[in-house]
Amino acid sequence: METFDHFRSEEVFRLFGEMASAGQVIYLTHHQHLCEIAKAVVPGVTIHELG
Repeated sequence: METFDHFRSEEVFRLFGEMASAGQVIYLTHHQHLCEIAKAVVPGVTIHELG
């Protein structure tokens, strides 16, 4: 998704949010801007940061 524009990334995270109603969704990234989009689009999203 790091090559998607902002709109496409939002749509994918909305889809992930819908998928999460049926099961666990795990998305791994090191792109902070995608984490910010996920926080804005998916209510109740949990972001884990590995150190």
